Amino acid sequence: MHKERFKYLNQKFLNNNISESELTEYFNLLEQHEDLFYESLDQLPDIDQETEFNNEQVFQKIIQHEEFQDHAKTKRLIPYKWIAVACSIALVLGFIFYPQDNAKEELVHETPTAQQETSAASTNSHNTAIQLADGTRLDIKDIDKQEVSYHGVVLSKINKDLIRVRMDEQHISDPIAFHEFNTPKGTSYSLELPDGSTVQLNSGSSLKLKSDFNRQSREVNLSGEAYFDIAHNKNKPFKVQTKDYQIQVLGTQFNVKSYPQLTQTKTSLVKGSVEVNTAAKALQLVPGEQAKAGKSIQLSKGKANFREDLAWRDGYFRFNNASIKDIMSDISTWYNITDIRYELNTDERFTGSIVRSRSLKEVLTAMEKIANLKFDMKEGRVIVRN
Repeated sequence: MHKERFKYLNQKFLNNNISESELTEYFNLLEQHEDLFYESLDQLPDIDQETEFNNEQVFQKIIQHEEFQDHAKTKRLIPYKWIAVACSIALVLGFIFYPQDNAKEELVHETPTAQQETSAASTNSHNTAIQLADGTRLDIKDIDKQEVSYHGVVLSKINKDLIRVRMDEQHISDPIAFHEFNTPKGTSYSLELPDGSTVQLNSGSSLKLKSDFNRQSREVNLSGEAYFDIAHNKNKPFKVQTKDYQIQVLGTQFNVKSYPQLTQTKTSLVKGSVEVNTAAKALQLVPGEQAKAGKSIQLSKGKANFREDLAWRDGYFRFNNASIKDIMSDISTWYNITDIRYELNTDERFTGSIVRSRSLKEVLTAMEKIANLKFDMKEGRVIVRN
């Protein structure tokens, strides 16, 4: 009964004649049928790329597959926010992704399973590089539960993804030197700093802290993306320096995205308060706000979108009304892409989520199935065309 109702509502959705109440029901039914979509789509043949993309063709291939008729699993999916229905939906190879024109619906997805996280780890051939102030280079695999001192810094592993950092003040030889913690593409881990603060580093990121961190001040430099949970200390404000501005806090939780290749830095405040400072302006943020600034972009603030901003912490990329250039720029922070070229004549936009445990080839192949796009990959270079 639920399957038949789901197919009926899905058809109305694709035909763009579904009511608001039916749309809410439709999204609730996706809770029961999402995994079924994933499993069936893995076996779908490619759509003929010589012809225009056909939403109905995709839909019919999905519902006619025998696994759709025989199998369903339960998975939590939060209902979407109703704004408009002007698009089609396709769920491909472990991610939800659909083209749209002017729709602005948010797509919420579940945290990846332990199996998916293991799969992601198994595809990473690079180890995490740590560059200490004295020149010592380490991989994350070199850090153990037993504390080891390296001329002023003491490192130990709390668990496989969390490294504790302590300072040995008696052995700090150069207080202006930095310890640098890097996450190569396809990796992510966390640091517990000497002041008790924790920092989770996203893929392709670098965090530098002075060798005398927390002695008189708490200052770090960030390139990339990180989620900060700062221990409160009114006598020592915590400062984060990015390429576009400085963030000052006492005790709070916030996300900073400041990759070198991006035109702006974004700070999204989850809890507490922060002050964002450029040479020309200062802004105070309250929870739920986001600050933006860049080389040619004046500092401003607006509403944060935590579903997108914090998706990386759950193992996802999430997009809302994004261009293919926006999407490729974002996924290049995780996958080993050195260059992206565009041969496009389209303003098509997309809303959806991508599981980071999938390989780059799987993701791009899946995107080709549901959009009028073609991806050519060779030695880290991707050419996008239509």
